[in-house]
Amino acid sequence: MAIFKINIKRLLKDNLNLFFMIILPAIAISISTFFSASVEAPYTIGIITDSEKSPQVMLIEKELKKCFNIKPFDRSKSIVSQMVQSGIDCVIDLTNKDVEDILNQKRKSIKIYTFGKSETYMILREYLGGIIRIIVSQKRLVHDYLKVSENILSYAPAVKTNIIHQNSKQLPVTFASGFFVMSLFWLALNASNIILKDYHERVILRILCAPISKQSYILQSILSIFSVTLVQIIFFVVMCTFGLKLSFGQNIAVVILVLSACSFMFVAFGVMLISIVNDMRKLSTLNSMVVTIMCMLGGCYWPLSIMPKFLQKIALIFPTTYAAALTKNVLLSKPLGSMLLDIIIVVAFCVLFILVGIKQLSKNVIAKV
Repeated sequence: MAIFKINIKRLLKDNLNLFFMIILPAIAISISTFFSASVEAPYTIGIITDSEKSPQVMLIEKELKKCFNIKPFDRSKSIVSQMVQSGIDCVIDLTNKDVEDILNQKRKSIKIYTFGKSETYMILREYLGGIIRIIVSQKRLVHDYLKVSENILSYAPAVKTNIIHQNSKQLPVTFASGFFVMSLFWLALNASNIILKDYHERVILRILCAPISKQSYILQSILSIFSVTLVQIIFFVVMCTFGLKLSFGQNIAVVILVLSACSFMFVAFGVMLISIVNDMRKLSTLNSMVVTIMCMLGGCYWPLSIMPKFLQKIALIFPTTYAAALTKNVLLSKPLGSMLLDIIIVVAFCVLFILVGIKQLSKNVIAKV
């Protein structure tokens, strides 16, 4: 394991590089995860209203405030952009005309903008539907139906469940997990350059003069790069667990194992990439493009559900999609069984990237000799 030990020393010898590539990102993401996952707050929804609200709209808004935090949205701007910027994944259209059409039964339901039909969305829809049904039923019976409806609704129980509180963390944790995946991806790609550096400086030729096969050299190099990314994972988990007292809801070893699978996949991808693009200058430019595009389409920057359907299908071929999903589920303390399919896909990517990378690198080494 001489190559493994030498590469570890080469990768970790620069203290400044160690701090900025491993420690600082882990600290930043740990703190972000802590505030995303541990702060309990009522679920926040957005509403779109006219500048002057009708009495019906004000009554509905009052009832919604019993269970949710309310944030006004500007209908003249992009609703999706406002949702992403504010971290709100459910917005109700409560304009005067739309509400009036609902009460007069010209329309069936109020429009709700959402990133995905989660449990909270279903609860919100049913709760809102219950308010509407009470108002509509009283409108048929009495003239002063708003006052009667308000009296009836004052005795209705507020819908406050663990599901609402848990789902209030979903979007912030999605962003935190996305940045963690991006950080791991960057670290794996940059560390993989050590193999390409050996190749261009002909160090690999001197190494292969020793009694070591090219496959052994490549495998030891991969393990050394993986070990560096593992340091960041362990530092992140230890800081979250013992420093910030954040519970992952399961054994720490399981958390590290799941995140390590994602890390190894990125290392294997980095090795495959340098085996195909064996030019240092081209690779430095390509690394930025690869990380940006794969993280963007893989759900690291924003939820996949806000993207067009065809992009959601394209995202299924990117490894970052499954790494981000696994990381988010780990941070949300989901059971291991619910992550099994994503883990199998990540392992399959690992095998594919490793086989392609080793085969191509072996050809490159033979050509160099």
